[in-house]
Amino acid sequence: MSSVNKPGGNYLPVIIHSGIAYVSGQLPRRGEDLLYSGKVGAGVDVPAAREAAALCADLCISAINHATGGEDKIVQVLQLVGYIASAPGFTQQSQVMNGASDRLIERLGDRGRHTRTSVGVAELPRGAPVELSMIAAVRS
Repeated sequence: MSSVNKPGGNYLPVIIHSGIAYVSGQLPRRGEDLLYSGKVGAGVDVPAAREAAALCADLCISAINHATGGEDKIVQVLQLVGYIASAPGFTQQSQVMNGASDRLIERLGDRGRHTRTSVGVAELPRGAPVELSMIAAVRS
């Protein structure tokens, strides 16, 4: 189980509105320590990026747990959006995101099934290779 990282600015890690949890983007970090850095396809290979994405998924779940009181409060993950810092020509963003998707289903079963978007970007905060945001239905 991952701990909850403090936001890096003036925003909330999670907002719950009408039974929907909106989770801010999570970087692959523990506290202030970024555990993965670099661009996928140049310096970060797909297996490492998948691990980073899985860690980000764990952090999204942890943020919801902290806001709601436990993983059992997650009714359904609705949407996962992944941003992958990609080297020029890298086109396997969806393969990277499989690390996060697999982790959600591993931890939550069918409640972890979700819609997903995988986006390649030039840069991410602090030089991270992956950033995830999540939307989930929760019960209070």
